[in-house]
Amino acid sequence: MLDTSYIERTTGFSEATIQSVLESFIKFVQLELRAGNEVKIVDFGVFYPKELGERQARNPRTGEQIIAKARTKPRVRFFDSFEKAIQNPKSVTLTLPTSPIPPIPPTIPTALPPPVPVAVSRIWHIVKDGAALPIPESQLRGKGKGKITPDTLIWTEGQDGWKSASEVLPQLFA
Repeated sequence: MLDTSYIERTTGFSEATIQSVLESFIKFVQLELRAGNEVKIVDFGVFYPKELGERQARNPRTGEQIIAKARTKPRVRFFDSFEKAIQNPKSVTLTLPTSPIPPIPPTIPTALPPPVPVAVSRIWHIVKDGAALPIPESQLRGKGKGKITPDTLIWTEGQDGWKSASEVLPQLFA
């Protein structure tokens, strides 16, 4: 597909992770273009669909006149900043870091986290109407009280399977 060695060395991610991200990105762009939407990437460009209407064409094998069906053709328009960076050799360097960045453990989020709250709250998941809903621990005592009964199934990371709320958090119902 793509030589990912530069990305591997500069990010610390494995080839499989990079390939997975790239494949997901490509599928995302395809779905958005199929839906008629644009996909903009800051400092890079925009992917957009170009609608080609039904038109006269010629069959290349037989030379026969045919009517070509309407279709959507994908296009990419690069932003000026991206094009200028290519023209200026000092703005883009492909040097590798002197020491590779260590791989990020899978338990640490790869995106920048939101600002740290005053108190870190554990996320609990409850089953409500057949769906698992996340609820921060801080809300279990307030807003969650009306949502949770002693028989409500509840789970959090590190817990061994789903259990009733009265079994896991008896203090809520005391």
